[in-house]
Amino acid sequence: MNKHLSIYNVTPINTDVTNLLDFEKKVIKAKELGATHIIITEVIKDRWVWEEDLTDPYPNWGMLNSALFKIIIPNELKEFLNCDYANKNYNLVKSRSEILKKHGLKAAAYFCEPFYLPESVYRAHPEWRGPRCDHPRRARRAYFSPCMDNPEVLSMYKRAMKELCELCEIDYVYLHTNDCGAGICWSEGLYSGPNGPEHCKGIPLSTRIVNYFRTFREGAALAGRDIYIETNSKIGVKEADSGMENLWPTLDDKTAVNFKTNKGTPLTSVIDLNYEFTVAPIRNIPMAITLIEQLEKAYHEDSEILRVIMVDQDFDLQYKIIKAFNSSPTNSLASRFALLEKVANEIVQDGKELVNVWWRIYLGLNHLYSTLMEGFTWISVNQRVLNRPFVLFPDELKPEEYNYFRKFQFQAQDDKAANDLLNNQGSGFVKGYYATFIAMKALDKANNEFSLAQKSYMKLMDNAQANLKTQLKLAYDRIELLKCFVNNYKNAMEFQNIVDETDFTQTPELTLRWPQNPDPKLLSFERINRNEVDNTFKIISLIENREREMLVLAPSVELEDIFWLTTEITNQLKLKANIMLDHHLDGKKIYISGNK
Repeated sequence: MNKHLSIYNVTPINTDVTNLLDFEKKVIKAKELGATHIIITEVIKDRWVWEEDLTDPYPNWGMLNSALFKIIIPNELKEFLNCDYANKNYNLVKSRSEILKKHGLKAAAYFCEPFYLPESVYRAHPEWRGPRCDHPRRARRAYFSPCMDNPEVLSMYKRAMKELCELCEIDYVYLHTNDCGAGICWSEGLYSGPNGPEHCKGIPLSTRIVNYFRTFREGAALAGRDIYIETNSKIGVKEADSGMENLWPTLDDKTAVNFKTNKGTPLTSVIDLNYEFTVAPIRNIPMAITLIEQLEKAYHEDSEILRVIMVDQDFDLQYKIIKAFNSSPTNSLASRFALLEKVANEIVQDGKELVNVWWRIYLGLNHLYSTLMEGFTWISVNQRVLNRPFVLFPDELKPEEYNYFRKFQFQAQDDKAANDLLNNQGSGFVKGYYATFIAMKALDKANNEFSLAQKSYMKLMDNAQANLKTQLKLAYDRIELLKCFVNNYKNAMEFQNIVDETDFTQTPELTLRWPQNPDPKLLSFERINRNEVDNTFKIISLIENREREMLVLAPSVELEDIFWLTTEITNQLKLKANIMLDHHLDGKKIYISGNK
């Protein structure tokens, strides 16, 4: 593409970022696709912050993201931050930088800033305390970012940025903000509302952002680098921040806010399938249609920079599509599908059939997302809906039947929230009979499309040689696993709807009346219980002895966290199914049973 910089991220968030051999292989591939820069600042998760208080789930957001002081700690902060942890990240960034130099590439940085600091910092330096940046529904205590207007804070950022640019040849910095443990003083986009110290309340947001950008740029300039820098507060379905949206006319050159430069045009076009927060933890579901749409949009945008997030795909699919697009950019629906068919023909004999697979998956995922679940990360992983038992009386579970999943539920501040299968980070997008009914219909449509994709895979397997047939069968099984995840979500919605409609203060009257029909809720509960048990055993059959081929998991048992399922997932699923079978008759405690 005709952009000034072509920046690739080959170590996406929530993956194991420590493998340098894998990093180098992906760097070589990215260079072949035209990369000029590679993002090298993804860090090891800072579990030490989370583990200080395991009852507070909020640090998990920050644990996912990199920040400048996680790599380079200014002298003023060394007594408060984990220097051993920062040194590991520093050496990781240094090693990546050396790999880039070896292959003639430059570096780029991605940070969450200004990232919160420990409370002990502000007790020692109260003048540094900036805005409260946590989400009030998701945090047990307050978290504060440093004030972007404090000269001492800005000095720390400038010196750290200088040191980073002396370590590696950085030309671009992206700052994620007002989210994940970062926040800007008095911004409308803060989850707790506009807040901060009184001394900076009157400073215009535009002045604050421009000065912050200049701090980073001046630090980089001291190391001989002239960097691009931008920040973004537009996150998913989060309410828009009008202040950030409208300050672009005040910006310096080579800077942008919410993707707008001082010309009102985007600084950067982004190719991001958002795989880590949608389809994950299922591995390698092809998203070819979305990729080609994003490539075409980026190609025709009046932007200076291209940023591409690379994810693992079977048949090296993302690499093949980008390579084909670079040779022959598309400009219409017809040309997009023609290019995809050309790529598909490199993989199988009948390219049209493989394109049909990709199309059906694309349609199915759109149906899935129409429920506003956003992705399996939020439901299956963050809430542990995949591996927790669905029971009517969760308080009766034994500690060993409860503790293995409870501490990894993101939003749960108390047992009531934890027991609600659809309490998604303090929000309930699917609640009530009609909402559940509509969402169930959408999920049925999704699974129907996924089944049609599997039929195409079956046709392709009929004519494939042994090695290709094995690869196609693995892809087929991953779609089957995808359908199981959808069914898990369906069962969770139906189950929670029954719970929400049940009066647990009443005891069913047991009479000798004969015949007597059962409460429909009892029949529904027992049907859902059986469906979820069967679905769980189906998942076990798909993943057992090849868990890492099928799922993104923690690197080890010890490193399980809210965003990573355990390597012991198969055993946990067996435990879940057995617990549910043990509680299959619990409905009779609360609903009238049949007597015929």
